[in-house]
Amino acid sequence: MIRTQITIAAFLVGCLPGLLAPISAFAAEETLEPQTLFTNVNIFDGKNDALAEGMSVLVEGNLIKEVAKGEIEAHDDATVIDGGGRTLMPGLIDSHVHFYLSMGGGRIGMETSRWDYFPAMGAAAAQEWLADGFTTVRDMGGMLDGLRKVVDAGLLDGPRMYLAGSTISQTSGHGDTLLDGQMGPSENNLARLGLFVVADGPEEVRKAARKSFSYGATIIKIMMGGGVAGAKSPMFASQYTDAEIKAAVKEAATRDVYVAAHIYNDDQIKRALNLGVKTIEHGQFISEESAILLKEKGGFISPFLASIVSDEIFKHPVFGNKNSFEYPRVLEMKENAKNFIEIMKKVKPKMVFSSDIVNSNGVASRQHRDHEKWVFADQFGNFEALKAMTSVGGELAMLSGRSNPYPHKLGVIEAGAYADILIVDGNPLEDITVIGANKEWFTAPPREKGIPTIRVIMKNGKLYKNLTVEPSHESYRGGLQPSGYS
Repeated sequence: MIRTQITIAAFLVGCLPGLLAPISAFAAEETLEPQTLFTNVNIFDGKNDALAEGMSVLVEGNLIKEVAKGEIEAHDDATVIDGGGRTLMPGLIDSHVHFYLSMGGGRIGMETSRWDYFPAMGAAAAQEWLADGFTTVRDMGGMLDGLRKVVDAGLLDGPRMYLAGSTISQTSGHGDTLLDGQMGPSENNLARLGLFVVADGPEEVRKAARKSFSYGATIIKIMMGGGVAGAKSPMFASQYTDAEIKAAVKEAATRDVYVAAHIYNDDQIKRALNLGVKTIEHGQFISEESAILLKEKGGFISPFLASIVSDEIFKHPVFGNKNSFEYPRVLEMKENAKNFIEIMKKVKPKMVFSSDIVNSNGVASRQHRDHEKWVFADQFGNFEALKAMTSVGGELAMLSGRSNPYPHKLGVIEAGAYADILIVDGNPLEDITVIGANKEWFTAPPREKGIPTIRVIMKNGKLYKNLTVEPSHESYRGGLQPSGYS
């Protein structure tokens, strides 16, 4: 009896590899990552000032697996998209947005909005930016991570989001949104919701930074100067002491992230850089000396160009109104920023694309984004504008270190990078309008959501738009499509 059992066991062991072989093969086939193969495309890779022609790109899962000239071998069930000789390029990156602050009415509108209105407007903005080909944004204050979690879970269309959490300001600083000097934080809408916080002294700044971390921030944003729209803080104002700035920088370091500072004035830019601040938000009054320091420190500058270059700013209903308190500040900004373009061209620090849109959504935000693209390209050339919107923006994203929610490369077309991809009609290196740039701003004709010349939008390996097929094709949905459709 024992001998019989041993014989049967030996037989089963001998047969086991053969029995398991088809099961293993089936399991392997089942676990294959989905693939998308782009063929017949000319590539702008985010870094080089020329298109690589006759290329193919293989996406596997949410990453780019291979980039090669000619054919690439893919799985039999891979989705194949013939680019038709169009330009394939990285998804765009806007490095300064404010999604939750996109309602109208200025500070009063923010103060009187209910808690449910902020994220609803943010969700609308997220869809707007993705429809325009922005697959990554950097929200620079006033946004918590609830919307990011919903988008990352695939429940709502939107870009990747790097968040600064609460905007941190001193009392009477640019982020002090209290409408009444006697009003406490618990009575202030923006403070109560955690979008803005007033912090005085190193300990309060440190606590505010930690609170931002609890809101999902991977950037700490402080206000170091005044601005055009801040009634309490004139443009010349210096804000925060060295000790307070050092507290923010040290606290950011505990999470391997960095401090971004809202500043215009040159002396404050220099002070910020020497104290460890890594990104200058705006910074249009910068001197050549400070620009060199910025470059030496490996920092980034995120300017809003249209306001200093385009006289269409005077057609803005608020900033162009001579009776508003903002009007003289617009004049001051344009005067003090008159050398900015020349200095940036000469020194060439790392500069990213920044729309900085607040208090508008829908058509108005489209006009703003389109014009900002045009101004950047008009002043610095198409290649520099495209780099700012792709590889340089991607490099800035990596500053969030070990806290980075998206640790792979962004803004480039290369193996190992995230599969954030656009296919556009024409060559954006020669014609910036193919990604939606418009010479007009407030006078631009209203347009619908999405840019017709952007034919494909892929984010994280998922197709959100594919207009390379005919409308009769069964997979065609038109416009921006839900995750998983092509």
